[in-house]
Amino acid sequence: MKRILTFFILFLLWLLMVSAVLALPPIGSETTPVTTHVIPRYLEQGVEEAGAENIVTCVILNYRGYDTMGEVTVIFCALIAVLAVVGREDPKLHTSKVDLVGIKESVIVKSVVRFLAPFIMLFAVYIMLHGKESPGGGFQAGAILGASIIIYTMTFSYELALSKFFVKVRTLMEGAGPIAFFACGVVALFYNQNFLTYIIPGLDPVTQTAMRSLMIEIIEVGIGIGGGTVISSIFLAMEKVEK
Repeated sequence: MKRILTFFILFLLWLLMVSAVLALPPIGSETTPVTTHVIPRYLEQGVEEAGAENIVTCVILNYRGYDTMGEVTVIFCALIAVLAVVGREDPKLHTSKVDLVGIKESVIVKSVVRFLAPFIMLFAVYIMLHGKESPGGGFQAGAILGASIIIYTMTFSYELALSKFFVKVRTLMEGAGPIAFFACGVVALFYNQNFLTYIIPGLDPVTQTAMRSLMIEIIEVGIGIGGGTVISSIFLAMEKVEK
């Protein structure tokens, strides 16, 4: 009897989901709410409402800011999980698997990385600071920054990387993303506004727009620095082996 009842309930759920899917409008339909309401509002009022010239940034950091803050927090939690399992690296006790192999990188590889690494990091900073008005932003900058540290570590040895990218400094910077998000989002609460709206009532329109742009810029920088540090810290923690 239980099996029959379970099968019947599952069949009803399946029937409900199938009917919901069949009721959806065709993909790309011009009559859906997304096409008729959401997209026009984003394109026509996004700059004024969200405080960024790049519509993608408007959507990510304002219209769906809650979701993005959750994503940033998940990335930070990933680091916590890794450190909880494998622990922090210690320059006195650990080295890397690559260093243990003992194969030295060629002069060409070292020269290319030595020349390009500063430009890669500089490009990450550029992407981070200009994400508000052009393609890019904190996530992309963080990925580039983290990749540059990984390349440096793989080329010039694990121990040298740890001597350049100190654990104490990285520990302070790893939470920059969630902290920047929360700090800028909570400002509106003091003025009886919704969280993450970046609204300060009483300011003239020009100052209001400037303050909103400043807070979005702070979040972009926080995500970039925090993301890059988290990526490099996860790599350094997982790469370590005892000397």
